[in-house]
Amino acid sequence: MQHPSPDHLEGRLNAHRKLLVALTAFIAESAEGRAFLERLSQDSETVADHEEDPGIEPDGSFAIQQIADDEMQAIVKAALSRTAAVESQEQRRRDIAP
Repeated sequence: MQHPSPDHLEGRLNAHRKLLVALTAFIAESAEGRAFLERLSQDSETVADHEEDPGIEPDGSFAIQQIADDEMQAIVKAALSRTAAVESQEQRRRDIAP
């Protein structure tokens, strides 16, 4: 198998992210799911307050951990925003309907 090109990998990652946001937004449609996602959005897997001492020069794993945490937060935030927008649009339709 040949190594995929950077464009191929980027396209696949974008597709995975879109799917994750859509699935996460679906979870947010229920009150229980939304509460779960709001708790998740407040959690952080990034080391803080000297929980682990990275030393004088932190290695790449700390940077990777921060990137992963940032992406998780961005996905949850996007899903919650999408759910809020859909609910707002549905409310406007109800307000306009006779």
